[in-house]
Amino acid sequence: MSSPKAVAAVVGAGLVLGLSGPFNTYETMQPVLRVFYWVLAALVTFGVGLLNARLIAEHTPARRLGVLPSYAVAGLVGGITIFIVVELINLIGNVGAAENWNSLGISLAYCTAINFCICMLVAWLGSGNAEDEAATASESPKLLKRLPIELRGQLSHLSMQDHYVEVVTERGSNLVLMRLADAISETEPVAGVQIHRSHWIALDAVTRTRREGERYVVEMNNGVLLPISRSCLPAAREAGLITRLIPAAFPLPASHPPPQQTPDPRWSSRDPHVNASSASCSRNRVPASA
Repeated sequence: MSSPKAVAAVVGAGLVLGLSGPFNTYETMQPVLRVFYWVLAALVTFGVGLLNARLIAEHTPARRLGVLPSYAVAGLVGGITIFIVVELINLIGNVGAAENWNSLGISLAYCTAINFCICMLVAWLGSGNAEDEAATASESPKLLKRLPIELRGQLSHLSMQDHYVEVVTERGSNLVLMRLADAISETEPVAGVQIHRSHWIALDAVTRTRREGERYVVEMNNGVLLPISRSCLPAAREAGLITRLIPAAFPLPASHPPPQQTPDPRWSSRDPHVNASSASCSRNRVPASA
């Protein structure tokens, strides 16, 4: 909505209004001043309306109503802001503000209608992107619905933060009050694995796995490093994470296959910081069609 095309469309609407001169501005204003007034009014009201749409529909409890209802609320409530802005423009430009309660009511009704149309336009244009993702919307993780609209994207990883779960996507992160196990259950159908009692990762978001001393760490595509606990090594191996190690500086030639690796007896010891249950390192299976 902030693209040059949108700005050009708003300026074009202001020019049309300036040339036609509605609300008696044709008779009371000079042509140049009239065009300038309407272009300015169009740009300011559109900008304020867009701000109303983003703030009210996406950053207040109204967003829980859904896309169209939340933007409808933004359109109705935000009309007051548009009304104040228009009256200020009229006062500063000496155009003539509303003179009585009746004219104030009419002006407020017009401003609310304009703001409602702007908010519905934002919701409709935004739904264009949603339609592009409609094929995968039914398959998107349930967990994403707990995030603000602007943070919903491809899952990267989940991390425990006290009583909250930090949900990290390609667009940012947000804290959600829930248990990690419950959050993991809402990540399907994303293929992932729990690598620690405090961390779950999406396999598609992994850049590589490397060994640091006696432990393995996973590097995510956003640069975050997450440890693999000893009790979760079997699940990590099954998910193919251990095979993503940084290659050695002098790899063996193809004629000499690498020797069979034997399990390190240290991995059989229990990590005191990890739950003993094997269910704590559960893995989301890759869909058969993948």
